[in-house]
Amino acid sequence: MKKLSLFIFFFASMLLSLNAISKEDSVSNLVEKSIGQKLVNTFGANLTTESTDIKMKYKAGKGLEFKGGDAFKLKIGGRMQFRFDSADKNQEKRGSTSTDGSEGVSHDFQTRRFQLTFSGYAYSPNIFYKYVICSDKNGTDCAGAGAGLGIEDAYFGYKAGEVFKVTVGQMKIPHTLEEQTSSSSLTFVDRSSKHLTFERDHGIKLEASMPNKKFKVIGFLGAGLGGNNARGSSQADVWDKIYVTRVELTPFGKMKYGQADLKKSDKMKFRLGASQLWWNGLNVNYTGSAFKEEDGTTALDHSGKLDDRIKDIATAYSKNGKTQLTGVTYLDVTSTTYDAGFKYKGLSGEFEHTTLTGDESILGNGKESLDWTRIQGNYHITNGWVAGYRYGVRDNSDQTKDKIFEHTYQVSKYFVGHNLKINADYGHINEEQTTGDDKQTRTFRIQAQLKF
Repeated sequence: MKKLSLFIFFFASMLLSLNAISKEDSVSNLVEKSIGQKLVNTFGANLTTESTDIKMKYKAGKGLEFKGGDAFKLKIGGRMQFRFDSADKNQEKRGSTSTDGSEGVSHDFQTRRFQLTFSGYAYSPNIFYKYVICSDKNGTDCAGAGAGLGIEDAYFGYKAGEVFKVTVGQMKIPHTLEEQTSSSSLTFVDRSSKHLTFERDHGIKLEASMPNKKFKVIGFLGAGLGGNNARGSSQADVWDKIYVTRVELTPFGKMKYGQADLKKSDKMKFRLGASQLWWNGLNVNYTGSAFKEEDGTTALDHSGKLDDRIKDIATAYSKNGKTQLTGVTYLDVTSTTYDAGFKYKGLSGEFEHTTLTGDESILGNGKESLDWTRIQGNYHITNGWVAGYRYGVRDNSDQTKDKIFEHTYQVSKYFVGHNLKINADYGHINEEQTTGDDKQTRTFRIQAQLKF
């Protein structure tokens, strides 16, 4: 409750501060009403409930739009990514085939992502919504939904101009930069394979920005269950809540999430970001190699990427020899990330460093951490041709010989921005082993995206 109270107090203070700023700026008051007045107008009796003048238009990447004044707006769009994957695993190593099947050559065609999006506003341009139906990896997974179709985003909210926004529903946890960037706006075929992300959760998100758009604070309170998931009967007496606070500084003005400088910006765009995540009090059973439900055998039921992060922490514990003190306990999970990005005259780059920590205190195993670092750069050569390089390293514990290195080289052709493009990349992943040869994987991928 203490963190929840601080969370509410913090954003109430932000709102009061922003309102005070708007009152001090007499020129701004002539142009825009205060946040308080906007709240009164929006949730008062002036909401528009019907419209007889429906207009229709289309814009590439934004979808087909139906608009009825202030009563409603509906955009219907979609996108598809079709991919060819090729991987050579451990071809440098000679000798007998490993028991885990980690050697060999594979080739595959797949529909990596298929999405239908419905978005717009209702009753007022300030009351927005978004609903995304998806089917990823040939229909096998979508934000924790399992096989078939699932829900990627399902939220609505209220915004007061560019300074305040509240969103409720299923959405991305606003933590790491690479996850905040839509998979439709990447320069590489996909995100880094070893990045530490929490993906989606159900909750409430508050965003407050300075009127000059140079500073933003984001707060998120989630259920801690992941996307497309509900609390089971065995979890009825707990609340594995997730808190996130993220701050962003954009000294040269607003900068959207998205890779590559396709417009070859004449003005520098630059962003610094930092985020802290808390996911505390998880009631688990540590078996010496994994965290499970209290019975010690049932897998935790956190959908999306939340279970993956718990597995990462369990791996760090086992790598450090903490396998003897087992049983029911509480696990506190925290994560810190720092990032930066820029775009200028066709050149773009991003840096990101994330640390994930688990703290088990009842059994006496203590803390264990792992981290991920990503550095990448791209250059828009000419006429929609973009080339780039990405380097990543993940340290799975404080032991030696357990790092994973990623090197990825990329060439892309953009026909209508990110809406119609072909991405191709070549990657090399090297996983250090305490004993024996390192595990090495070489990949070639080419992907076409159509977004309408």
